[in-house]
Amino acid sequence: MEPPKPSFASRHGNTAQIASAVVAAAALVFVAYQVWSIRANARIATARQVYMSYSESQLRYSDLVEPDLATLRSNPTEWVRYKNFVAHMLFAYDEILGVYDEPEWRRSFEEDVRFHLPYICADMPAALDDTYFAKMRALLKAERAKCAAAPKT
Repeated sequence: MEPPKPSFASRHGNTAQIASAVVAAAALVFVAYQVWSIRANARIATARQVYMSYSESQLRYSDLVEPDLATLRSNPTEWVRYKNFVAHMLFAYDEILGVYDEPEWRRSFEEDVRFHLPYICADMPAALDDTYFAKMRALLKAERAKCAAAPKT
């Protein structure tokens, strides 16, 4: 008498379980990639939106782009508006440099910030730097070092 032939399930059951595990692991990796991709795209979109808001404020408040600090200081409302304009600029570059840390964006920052160095060096508390990410904190520290090294007139 011959032993009974093994069933399909007993012959291939382990193979099917292994295949299921591999497919589940691949699906998990794909979902993780999608989440990462969505997050990266959201950061890019947010940074662009914040920078566009800053660009719009440059057009709307052109007198704050290259400010006359003495005039602004004489009017408390304008002084507050100016301080917020600078904070908006720093926040916009903080977001942009978080996703596009490229020489072109750093050069753009240097061009924009140079008109505001007297305020940043003399009036803006260095403690406010902590409200920005590390790259912006380093840039602000470097800009303040330039102020300290500049000859007094």
